[in-house]
Amino acid sequence: MQPTAFEAVLSQVSIFGALRVDEIGRVARKFDIVELAAGAPIELAPTADAARLVVVARGQVDLSVTSSAGTLQSTLEPGDRFGEMQILSGVHQAVRLSTEKGAVIATLNRGGLDRILEEFPVVALSLATELASEQSAKNDLARQLMELHAEGLEGEELAAAITERRHALAKRGARVRRQTTRAIFDRLVTRQGAEPPFWMLTGFLVALAGARLVVALILKYGLQKQLFALVQNGDDPNPMHVHHFNYGMILIGLSGLAALFPIGRRALRLLAFAFGVGLGLVFDEFALIWNLNPEYAQGLSLFAAGIAAAVLFQVTYFRSFWIALARRGYLAWRSGR
Repeated sequence: MQPTAFEAVLSQVSIFGALRVDEIGRVARKFDIVELAAGAPIELAPTADAARLVVVARGQVDLSVTSSAGTLQSTLEPGDRFGEMQILSGVHQAVRLSTEKGAVIATLNRGGLDRILEEFPVVALSLATELASEQSAKNDLARQLMELHAEGLEGEELAAAITERRHALAKRGARVRRQTTRAIFDRLVTRQGAEPPFWMLTGFLVALAGARLVVALILKYGLQKQLFALVQNGDDPNPMHVHHFNYGMILIGLSGLAALFPIGRRALRLLAFAFGVGLGLVFDEFALIWNLNPEYAQGLSLFAAGIAAAVLFQVTYFRSFWIALARRGYLAWRSGR
């Protein structure tokens, strides 16, 4: 693994968030980079010499921690870490690290952490904050145990409550520090390049603004009969007006159909732009579809268009972010079961 790639991952670890780029590089050199092969797990004994801070640099790593609550399992992804509480608190547990498809991890022992703290004392502030948070949670559990004794519960009820609190306390010893939301945002949004959703959003905004402008000019200069698509019906003085949401629906259908074929996928960005244009034309007259009121100037159309624009903006710039955030929540939920 390239040193710069690991430094990029390390810069997203919260305890090193206050360091400059050059300082991150010096910290990175104090870690040991380990290739974790599929089917070749790493076992860390519950001793001070074996305890390590583990940061996942690439791939997905399965973590198993043996505690008084049994074997606790979790999954780590790039930027996640485990073990700093063990090497700082002196409470050690047996740890097993494995992977199914191969991964790269970086490890740091207590001596390496001490050297980092000596060289960069600011790191101690983040560590102290995390330690204080853990200690507060453990003190709260201890307080609950004392309150249970003071309540004078019956034997079986008291034993069950105590077992539950002890299990929760033991699980905190296997807690994984996840990559922060800010780091996920930076990795998946800030660094994300232009993709077809961007052209979809662009086409939507262009069509929406263009339709509003054209209709405003037509109404201002009385060009309805010259520029509106009117379908005559015999002697009926009120010809049928073909609204532009009809063109939008046709454009959406054609671009979506074309994207199903290989020749269409070669011009995916163009099709995305066309799809966005069709979507803009439809939402510009959303109120006409919703309540069948032919009045063009309805606030509901603008409201619906604003919601559609916000959704497209999320799909364009935040899609990977929300997917990763949902996955992170699922992993946290699964590891907490």
